[in-house]
Amino acid sequence: MYRSMLTAAALLTALVLTRPAGAIDEVIRKSTEKSSKGTVKSVTKELVSMEDGIGKPFEVPANDIIDIKFGSEPPDLNLGRGKAAAGNIEGALADYAKSAAAPGSDDNIKAEIEFLVARAVTRQALEQDASKLGDAATKLSGFTTSHPTSYRFYDATFLLGRVQLAQSDFASAAGTFATLGSAPWPDYKMAAQNASARLALKQGDLPKALSAYEAVLALPASAPAEVSRRNEALLGKAAVQLQQNNASAALASVVEAIAAADPEDSAVQAEAWILKGDCLRVGGRTKEAILAYLHVPVLFEKEKGHLPRALYHLAQLWPAVDQLERGAAAKQELMENFPGNEWTKKLQ
Repeated sequence: MYRSMLTAAALLTALVLTRPAGAIDEVIRKSTEKSSKGTVKSVTKELVSMEDGIGKPFEVPANDIIDIKFGSEPPDLNLGRGKAAAGNIEGALADYAKSAAAPGSDDNIKAEIEFLVARAVTRQALEQDASKLGDAATKLSGFTTSHPTSYRFYDATFLLGRVQLAQSDFASAAGTFATLGSAPWPDYKMAAQNASARLALKQGDLPKALSAYEAVLALPASAPAEVSRRNEALLGKAAVQLQQNNASAALASVVEAIAAADPEDSAVQAEAWILKGDCLRVGGRTKEAILAYLHVPVLFEKEKGHLPRALYHLAQLWPAVDQLERGAAAKQELMENFPGNEWTKKLQ
């Protein structure tokens, strides 16, 4: 009895010593400020199955997950997430590289690192340097192929479609967005429909784009993510209306989206204020257009995907109201911070 107790104690001690300190997995969720903690037991592209501290199982839908912080992940990994959130993509990539080189990571952590690297490169490609689009496409395609059961699968698929669209690879983008539409959640299906509408818009098929946006607007939207997708459709509809030379109708759609969107939904808000600026500019309301565009660098500076477009228009419009220095400052910021962006190239 005594020996068996010693053996059990030794095994328990060994387990404690070999388990990393604080090795509790934490799921950061979209639907609640309170994270879910426990141990990740299995991962699919639809669900992450976990156990809490007393062994009780529970599940988290993949579309409700912002991040999973694995208890045994390298410390540099979360530092990289923080830098990426702050817009420091180069710093994030450096931390991800350190994490990838760290020993002892399991398959889930390796997949997480691979996705975060692909997402960071995608942001560089879409926001700063279009020459990186090929690298982004390769990394995202590689991830979806190597990790078809990852909870990041549909997010990677969405990013891949955006990259393919930016490359004007319309056939590939259409197939990728169709895969996104196979996701089981309404918000992802709405995102896929919006993406298909953007594809039609870029191809110049305005009726098809408008029809796709109207289809999203006809769907019920109650969850925050669904409301966000609906507002994206409103903005897409406004973009079509602008191209149809109907600025007044476009402005009405934008105003509706701004009123309906959560003030914290910065991506939607930034795009909405840019489109409002576009509507006002087309209508000859230059001063009001400037005020609309200014919302982006003042309130939504972290939205690097939209900031170059706002800076471009400010660089063009400030001189029209005799603010030459402000126009020059906007141009300089655009050229220094986004040298490879499509809007920067329009200035040259």
